[in-house]
Formats: sequence, C-alpha cells, structure tokens
Amino acid sequence: MITYKISMSCNDSDMFNYADKVISISAIDTKDDTCRLSLRTDSDALVASIRDIGLINPPILRQRQDLKYQIVCGFRRIKACQSLGWHEIRARVLLGDLPELDLLKLAILDNRSHRPLNVIEQARGIEKLSAHIPSRNRLEVLASVLGFPPNQKVFGKLSKLCRLPESIQAGVLDETITFEAAVDLHELSPEDALSFFDLFKGLKLSQNKQREVITLVQEIAIREDLQPGHVLQSKEIRTIMDQPELNQNEKGLKVRAYLKQRRFPMLAKAEEWFSKERKALKLNEHVHLTPPPYFEGGPYTIRMTFKSMKDFDERCKTLDAMAKNPALRRLLEPFK
Repeated sequence: MITYKISMSCNDSDMFNYADKVISISAIDTKDDTCRLSLRTDSDALVASIRDIGLINPPILRQRQDLKYQIVCGFRRIKACQSLGWHEIRARVLLGDLPELDLLKLAILDNRSHRPLNVIEQARGIEKLSAHIPSRNRLEVLASVLGFPPNQKVFGKLSKLCRLPESIQAGVLDETITFEAAVDLHELSPEDALSFFDLFKGLKLSQNKQREVITLVQEIAIREDLQPGHVLQSKEIRTIMDQPELNQNEKGLKVRAYLKQRRFPMLAKAEEWFSKERKALKLNEHVHLTPPPYFEGGPYTIRMTFKSMKDFDERCKTLDAMAKNPALRRLLEPFK
C-alpha cells in the first residue's frame, strides 16, 4: 500500500491511501464525469507520448459499490490508452469510503499540478464544488485555496458559465464566443443560447459587438413578444447569412444594422435622413459633421483638420458654403 499525500491548505492536509493495481479498461466507467473538469479528453500529443514513452503518471480511480471504477484524475490519459488499443492500465485505486467533495478537491489539484486551468475548467470546478458547499463564503474560501480567482465578480461569472450547453463552453475556448458574451446568455433557454452561438459562428464580432447583438435581440423579443431564437431565425438574418459573396465582417455589419433598424425604427429613419442630407452638403474628408447621440436634442459637432493657414482658410470656405446650403436647414429642422 502506498500513501498519497496532497496539501489542501496551508494549515492542514488530507491523506489519501491508494493501491497500485492493473485495471481492465472495460471495468472503468468512462461516462461517469463526476470529477471531470475538461470538456475535451482527446489529445494527439498525449497519445503519441504514451505510445512512445509509456504511461508515466497513472490515473487515480475509485471503486464504486457496483464494483465499477470511477475516474477521479486522468480522463485524458485513459482515453489516450483506449485509442492505442490497450485493454489494461496501471492505476492508483483510492482506498476507503471518501466523500465526493474530497474526490473533487483531489481532481482539481491534480489538474492544476499539470497546467493552469482554463476558464471552462475553472467554471466546472466551481459548479461541482457548489453542489457540496451551500455557503457562498465557504465556497469562495475553498475555491481560493484550490487556485480559483478570488475576485467575487469573476467568481460569479464563472458560476454562470457552467450552466451553458457544452458546445457554447467549448466555443469560449476556441474564441467563437467571448467569455463576457457567453455569460450574458446564461439566463436564456438552451435553445435560445444555442441560436446566438450558431449566429456568432458565422460572424466575426468583437466582444462588445457580440454583447450588442445579444442586447438588441433580447429587447426586440420583449417588445414584439417573441423568443430570442425566433428573432434570430428571421428571414432578413437568414438572407444575410446565406450570401456567399459576403465575408464574416460584412455579414456582421449587415446583421447589426438590421437589428438596430428593427429595434429603433425611428432612429434608423433619422440616421438615413441625416446621411442623405449630409451628402448634399458636399463636405470633404477634412470636415466632418456629427449628430447628437440618438438625435435627442444635444449639440451637433463639426470637426475639421488642417496643417497650415492655407488649409485653414480652405476649411473656413467649406464651412461658409455649408452654412449657405439649404441642406443644412433641412437636416436640422426634423430634429428640433
């Protein structure tokens, strides 16, 4: 028998006793993900390493009452051995009746000993711990000891992330959807959240623009008494997404423009009117006229650039011509 010792905090430690055994892989319940933190268990590099060098770090298992073995640490290692056609594997089998909370602690610390946990692994770890620790304060203290972010705001966001479908969690890792945008989806139904995710897969949007799309769609859904997924399945959005001549950036611009027009129909008309009349002013690239935000009665802004007195005189002539142009009066009157 070997004693496996792992420190849980600065003040105490837990002792885990285990026996080295050779276990039939068929006796391992690979579908029991009680202690699994990672979404993906496949790794070509790990397969190659085990094939060439062997299994250096045996997985840790626990035998259940039904005599099947539960994986505590080493999901990827066992998956790699399976892909190599192994039928047996050397493992460390924990002895004694250990509570699930201790198994989770061991799984988290074992993962952290190999590499930093990614954001999804952190979220899954917090979610699994919270099932055993109802007190938020105790959970945050233990999570901090185990290496999770001590910031309460980040901690709360990680908890929300784990409630999303696994495909969206995977999308955070491959940057199809940003962390903040994914958190915004946590209160939606899985179907609606996946509708947003499917849209983002076909677009190239920054974090702020993804969040803008989520907000616009939710506001449209509330105003029109629809589900967000129904808004995203509109004919207009499908038409944009089905245009092969548009790249992802261009599709993103058109989708956002459509949503803004649908959400703020009067604002869209005002923007269209302003754009038309501004063109009639025949301003050049050195003079820019900007309306007040949302055309809500604030001041208009004129910005001009110049390098010399000659340039300055030219800009003044442009402004003088602008003041005499009837288009300026037409442009201002609708928004008095």
